[in-house]
Amino acid sequence: MSVESAQTSAGSGTAALPPEVRDGYEVHAAALRRGLDVALYPRQVMMAGGGENDEMAFIHGVPESSSLGSVTYAQDKRMRRALLERAELPLPKGATFSVGRGIKDAKNFVERLGYPVVVKPAMGDNAIETFPGIRNEEQLDAAIDYLMTPPTERDTFVRAAYALTELREPGEEDGRVVVPPGYRFLIEEHVHGEYVRLLVVDGLVRSVVHCPGPPSVAAAEHGRDILGEVHPTLQQLAIDAVQAMPGLGVAAVDIVVGDYQRPAAGQGVWIVELSERPGLAVQADVAEELSQFLGDVILTHGAAVGDLSLEEARDDVAVEFHAEAIPDLDGAVAALADAARDFGITGHVGVTDRVEGVADGLLQGSARHIAWLSEMLLDGRLNGHRAMLVEERQVEPGSFDGLSVRPA
Repeated sequence: MSVESAQTSAGSGTAALPPEVRDGYEVHAAALRRGLDVALYPRQVMMAGGGENDEMAFIHGVPESSSLGSVTYAQDKRMRRALLERAELPLPKGATFSVGRGIKDAKNFVERLGYPVVVKPAMGDNAIETFPGIRNEEQLDAAIDYLMTPPTERDTFVRAAYALTELREPGEEDGRVVVPPGYRFLIEEHVHGEYVRLLVVDGLVRSVVHCPGPPSVAAAEHGRDILGEVHPTLQQLAIDAVQAMPGLGVAAVDIVVGDYQRPAAGQGVWIVELSERPGLAVQADVAEELSQFLGDVILTHGAAVGDLSLEEARDDVAVEFHAEAIPDLDGAVAALADAARDFGITGHVGVTDRVEGVADGLLQGSARHIAWLSEMLLDGRLNGHRAMLVEERQVEPGSFDGLSVRPA
């Protein structure tokens, strides 16, 4: 049974894998397939290894080879633009402005630049809350007004476990709670051409996807794998962009270009986004096998940096399952068992400690399905049940007749 079929099966209580969970999920599944023990914490903080002193860490699929400083540079778009400009890399014309008095300056800038433009938050996860193709002042006002809402109250806002934190108190305008004074947004020229997403891992381009538009905006439309078609100079441009952001082990680079099969020189080409996250939801929309492969590429990179050895990949695994701090133990165990059965997972699970909210068991089956169950439980998406810690320890496979729930 595929992940998709189990996600949509009637009565399973499961939901489609959210795009923001995809990166951590793919690296998590790769770790299980490679014989590693895994410990998961909220917001996709993952420790994987073969022993206490033999571990590597990932956050949302971002390896520890990406330093905190580097992801900060990537999330601060003003800093990112400065670094890319210093490296003499092509960017759309753009500038950042603050809310309040800065809005008048922003509109004057747009008048000089000309429509259409793109509006983005100046800080935060990249390719999120992007407003492309703004063609008049009314649309510009609407985009800025949306960004005036405090980030945590926006429908499309997501936050990384390592994200830059806004420490200032929200402001107030005409009785409405708004972002703090000085909150900044970015306005860029809306450039035209073919939109391509390149994934760079350890200085090499490992994936190129032709997208119908910015992935966060065109999420309902599938892209196309063009790794074997894109011109080498565009790949080098993406590599140069990542190298301009010191300390990124993995990055997704979005480029708009007239023709991706021609050399970059002599045609319009712009770097429009650079994210410290892999963004594997884009590849998963092309083919789940592609995102699975890239999850393994990122895991292998992390293992090489940490000098860890990996086993040959295998699809089916057996793990001791341990989850803590579950508020509704009986409900969570029932939901976990139902979803596991839909996936064809065998073994057993049950309540261990009602005081500490602990459930334990043994799960045997597809590494991807077991990873899916744990990710959904950590994210509160398994029929609304949530744990604060999930551990999976590799064991020898056994023989089980289905999946049973142990009596408490």
